Order: sequence, then structure tokens, then C-alpha cells
Amino acid sequence: MAKIEDNAREQRVGLKCPQCGEFIQTSIFELITSSGLQCPACHLRLAIDRMKSKPAIDALKRVKLAQDNLEKNSHFNR
Repeated sequence: MAKIEDNAREQRVGLKCPQCGEFIQTSIFELITSSGLQCPACHLRLAIDRMKSKPAIDALKRVKLAQDNLEKNSHFNR
């Protein structure tokens, strides 16, 4: 089980900046709660349109809930 957990922790979540190509690291929690992301290199601000993104945000909420439940229920394996 530790192998899966290690791989999940190492996985980088984010996207490439459309302006400079730098990787913008984020998290599911940040995508669910934030109004936007900012590139660490060129400082381009990417706004998240919450209305247009509602289906994607709802899917991310389900993923986050599943992750939280898995973490909560897997503590007995440690």
C-alpha cells in the first residue's frame, strides 16, 4: 500500500502556463475553492469561471471526497 501512496504524493497536479510554458502547480482543493491561478514565472493570472466550470468543479469535488474517504479509511493499514 505504501507504494501507491508514495506515487500519489509524487504526482504533480497542474498545467502549463499558456503564456510562458512554466508549470503552474495546483491541487484539487485549490481548483475547487480558488477563483484563479497565477503563473509563478510570468505572473499571468488565469481566472476560473465558476459557472462555466461547474461540471468540472463538481467532478473534482467527488474526487476529493473519494480521496478523503480513502485516506480516512486506510489508516488501519499503517
